Amino acid sequence: MLLGLATFAQGPLGGGRGGSQGGGPPKGEKPDASEILKLLDTNNDDKIDKEEASKDKRGKISEDFDSIDANEDGFIDLEELEASLDSSKPKKVSVKKLLKEVDQDEDGQLNELEVAAKDKRDLMDNFSEIDVNEDSQLDAEELKAFYSKTDKKKRKNKD
Repeated sequence: MLLGLATFAQGPLGGGRGGSQGGGPPKGEKPDASEILKLLDTNNDDKIDKEEASKDKRGKISEDFDSIDANEDGFIDLEELEASLDSSKPKKVSVKKLLKEVDQDEDGQLNELEVAAKDKRDLMDNFSEIDVNEDSQLDAEELKAFYSKTDKKKRKNKD
């Protein structure tokens, strides 16, 4: 999901080659979390807010802001940014965040239209399997069970 984050920037926000500060990784290398933070954190508070995230040239940080902001404080800190870039760790899906993002009618469940509207491929492709009580709605328990099973499969495949 967030692999595009690592392709974020190949230099400073304003273009150019950077000055004495460096301005990013050598050409062809992907920036690490601290370099991305340094580039986007314009007020030097060691975190990225939504306005600063919007300065990401490729838009991935802004687009994925809520999923990167693991503690839901409205900011992305270095630890959260590092976690989002670490493709070796399976990403933990927050069912609470997912419901908040996708549940348009705010009934605490997801129907097929809501899932399709947000283009949630993993849910669309597995809707019938996830919907164990066959009520055409995905509730928090069904989603937790699905993602728990998915995480176990990912870990098993890594070994």
